[in-house]
Amino acid sequence: NTFINILNALRIGEIRSEHISELMKYVTSDFNDEFSIEKAIRIYATRKQVDSHNSAVVEHFKRKGTEMFTIIAHDSIIDAQREINAVEMEKMISTDINKTGGLPQKLTLYVGAKIMIRSNLDVAKKLVNGSIGHITEIIWPNFRRAQMYPTDVPSVRVEFERGVGNHLITPEIKEFKALGSYGTAERRMLPMVLCYAATAHKMQGGTLDFGVLNLSKLFAKGQAYVMLSRIRSLEGLRIEELDSAQLTGNKPCNILALEELERMRNLPSN
Repeated sequence: NTFINILNALRIGEIRSEHISELMKYVTSDFNDEFSIEKAIRIYATRKQVDSHNSAVVEHFKRKGTEMFTIIAHDSIIDAQREINAVEMEKMISTDINKTGGLPQKLTLYVGAKIMIRSNLDVAKKLVNGSIGHITEIIWPNFRRAQMYPTDVPSVRVEFERGVGNHLITPEIKEFKALGSYGTAERRMLPMVLCYAATAHKMQGGTLDFGVLNLSKLFAKGQAYVMLSRIRSLEGLRIEELDSAQLTGNKPCNILALEELERMRNLPSN
């Protein structure tokens, strides 16, 4: 009930000091067991924070001696009139993954890596955009035992959460608009990204048993609500930073929710 009350207060913009005091109990810099850097997903407001944490986790595994591979997407311009070199290609392709069919330009892979699918692969099998799992096997082209070229894009076996099971994920080819007037681009790559951290926007619709939130640097109404509502219970919550000033204020997080609450309060009693 305490958690539900906090979420409802955030949703309509009526969070009070007692709600902040309760959340402060979960602010910590000590992350162990299920909240460790290797296990719990961090949820941030910005893409920059996400990239920074994912990079920190990769460095953590490197220090442990984990064998890693850097995968480079294979890009081309479909209607190009001449051969295009790598430097030119970089100017023609957006760095925004949302403008490249959900396929990243570069990906660090290793057995055990936590990943998120960035494409609807098979809705019937629940292999959809946002599905989270960890890599159990890397399968290189032509029965190779390891990567030979940076442009080698392997297939991977992934054990997904929530009973989705173990599935083979193969590279995808997506077409999208190139920058400027360069026409149509094509990219071949695995449809996934590392997922030791994700933005509040990307986690909408997902739920976590254990999660670490950063409730600072919020820039949009409702971000705190979205972040907190991804966690199943207060027992599964830890907060690395909390800026209470960004959770309070006169403006509600959800105008429609506030209006509906006021409408229900004003209904005549029978």
